[in-house]
Amino acid sequence: MRHALGLRFSVFVVSLAMALALVGCGGSSAPSPPGQQPGSLAAAVDAVAQAAMQQQGMPGMTVALAKKGSMLYVQGYGVSDLSSRQATQPSVLFEIGSITKQFTAALIMKLQEQGQLHVDDSITTYLPEYNFPSAITLRMMLTHTSGLANFTDFPQLGDWVRNGVSEATVLTAVSQAPLQFRPGTQYSYSNSNFFALGTIIEKLTGQSYADNLDRYIFQPLGLTNTSYSLPAAGQSATGYTDNGSGLVPAILWDRSAAFAAGALSSNVYDLVAWDNALMNGKVVSPASFKAMTTSNGFQIPGGGSYGFGLALWTFNNRPIIWHNGQIGGFTAETAVFLDSGFTVVVLTNDQDANPDAVVLKIMTTVCNSSQFAGSC
Repeated sequence: MRHALGLRFSVFVVSLAMALALVGCGGSSAPSPPGQQPGSLAAAVDAVAQAAMQQQGMPGMTVALAKKGSMLYVQGYGVSDLSSRQATQPSVLFEIGSITKQFTAALIMKLQEQGQLHVDDSITTYLPEYNFPSAITLRMMLTHTSGLANFTDFPQLGDWVRNGVSEATVLTAVSQAPLQFRPGTQYSYSNSNFFALGTIIEKLTGQSYADNLDRYIFQPLGLTNTSYSLPAAGQSATGYTDNGSGLVPAILWDRSAAFAAGALSSNVYDLVAWDNALMNGKVVSPASFKAMTTSNGFQIPGGGSYGFGLALWTFNNRPIIWHNGQIGGFTAETAVFLDSGFTVVVLTNDQDANPDAVVLKIMTTVCNSSQFAGSC
């Protein structure tokens, strides 16, 4: 189920390769915190989280387990800022990178429900000013089967990250780059797909991507801790990366460079609420959600497949939707069981961390235990 995190500047780059070997990595279980009952769900989750913190050298992490939107356990670990040594609170905000893509996909489905577009329309219907092949459809973009070159691999990315970039500049560069393959014939994860989808949302609505999020998602669902703009320093964790000699603050991406492919920040509470709302018809219609969770027909390297902004996999033969994210200083992952609504969210302030190993270990610990399986 692993999204192998790519190059430092390659935000939310996904090449799905199984990491089950990582789940079983060594490390002793940490003792239960004072006042916590050994053998409890909280103690079991804490042992997994604390072992991962030690193994991976993460500064901070938040973890939430929920079922059908109701919290089973939520906890913060380590520190949200190394300078102040501020303990990580469960409510702290983290950047979530590519988890943003499912929000973008939901907006596209809202527009389809309103009759403003159809996912089988050509990209050229909405972005005729660029040199995109007419064979590319919105569906292909939603499922990473368009063949568009990945802009986070372009040499100019570093400048865009530091100084900002216009949508036209990115889309012109993408449209001029050679296709990776003939549209619709393969799967290859490309952030360019969702960058372009964000521009299409803006053109059709006459509003910014951020305003569309506020209008259709954040305000209706009460997601007050989720935002497109960077949160205030006092509310958010500081993101870190290892420069070879230790952890240092990472470069914050200009929002224009991440855009609809990965610019959002959130916390575990809002992500649990979001997942529950998406699954239960509070964001898009049941038909739209079914489309979002239908395989693109291609297997992702390592197993599973991809829907609309959501990765699809099975755990113990049970279907789950999931996605991870990586952006300067942060990694994140959410996983949701479609049958029971059991949800695991892991957010870290370490761009080199592997939240997938933590999520898988928690799922194994809870779902494969006779003591805790009822939660799963």
